[in-house]
Amino acid sequence: MMRARGFKRGGVPVNQRVPFQTGPIENAFLPMNAVVLLKDTFTAVEPFPVVHVGQEVREGQLLAKSAGRGSSNVHSPIPGIVRRIDSVKTPGGFDSKAVLVSLEGSFSVLGKRPERYLWKSLNKADISHIVQEKGIVCVSNGEPLFEMIADRSSKPGFVMVISALETDPYRRTEEELLALRPEDVIDGCAIAARMALPARILLAVDEHIDATTVDRLRDIIVSSELDVSIQAFKRRFPQEMPRQIADALDIDDAGSLFVLEPSTLIALHEAVVANKPHIEQYVYIGGGSIKRPAILKARIGAPIGDLIEECGGFSGTPDTIVIGGPFRGRSAADLDASVTRTTRAVLALTAEETRSAPERPCVRCGDCVEICPEGLDPYSMLKLLRVGRNEEAGAIGLDRCTSCGVCAYACRSRIPLVRYFDDARRNEVRR
Repeated sequence: MMRARGFKRGGVPVNQRVPFQTGPIENAFLPMNAVVLLKDTFTAVEPFPVVHVGQEVREGQLLAKSAGRGSSNVHSPIPGIVRRIDSVKTPGGFDSKAVLVSLEGSFSVLGKRPERYLWKSLNKADISHIVQEKGIVCVSNGEPLFEMIADRSSKPGFVMVISALETDPYRRTEEELLALRPEDVIDGCAIAARMALPARILLAVDEHIDATTVDRLRDIIVSSELDVSIQAFKRRFPQEMPRQIADALDIDDAGSLFVLEPSTLIALHEAVVANKPHIEQYVYIGGGSIKRPAILKARIGAPIGDLIEECGGFSGTPDTIVIGGPFRGRSAADLDASVTRTTRAVLALTAEETRSAPERPCVRCGDCVEICPEGLDPYSMLKLLRVGRNEEAGAIGLDRCTSCGVCAYACRSRIPLVRYFDDARRNEVRR
């Protein structure tokens, strides 16, 4: 196993991780009411609803059809009745239509013996059609997977990276999936490689990964006849982001990487092999206020409060509930926020963990500049944004900001820098 040196500048070392008990991943209880958002991210194009209020739907039935590039099909995670279709405000701060389905009727996926298709007999066009029809998205960014693969296949010479890296102190989902379902991850990798035709394939893992897991992965890779090299990376946030992976591998252009996670590959595998739409997501539930942290396999649209209850509920009053990681996540307004195809973690954090404090005036300490892995100047960008000079802020790097969150983490004045940067870019898109 080769070792990468890590990216060159900035970032946050993650020397300690929150203890986590590994084991089988449980299926979460089915939600009585699933609120299915039609947009996973702000930049996504909203699909067209194809159901109406009062209509009975089957498990896995199409709820909304892709509206073109940047949009993906959305399916019902449960059988039931469509009770409402309206617009909601998401934890990410953008508006999205949502379909409320109340549980009722029989299941067509749950508890059924799945059909198994020999995907190796399918051609590239057939596989792409299945991935598009089943609404598979990349869990890290919400982009339609078939579009990402089509774009990559038109640009030969790229490196496909299967990233099981999670370099914040809490999350464990991707590395647990790699350890518990390695055959499905590698099979998903083979399907993606058949479609995209990468020049080479890397499996990116934490430098402290269990040696037994590595040995098992090597055996599975050999039997799959894929040429995959395993690369160990240092535990420093945001190492899992494409630019930092490219930096660590001495690749000049991060655009020449195609990064996919084990959870995305499992969704791809299940779509092609088992004819299953993207109606489930693996979610890490943790934080100091959770009694029993766990990874749950949850239905899309399930309220996060249900998942927290399955983990024993709160051990104390949380200071905040974050959807996503501690650096890049967004606060949930309440426990009714629903799981989407990009929900990877729900953290109920204590006051000790958040170390909350009121925002104060900038003291020009320069910590944000020193810690930025992109080599940007967050202080100067914020200064320009506050006086309305957005174009100048873009010229000095706002458009290159990856919203990794380390500048806000380092800010001793508790200025929510990333929120200001994201809001400025969203306002620019709306114009």
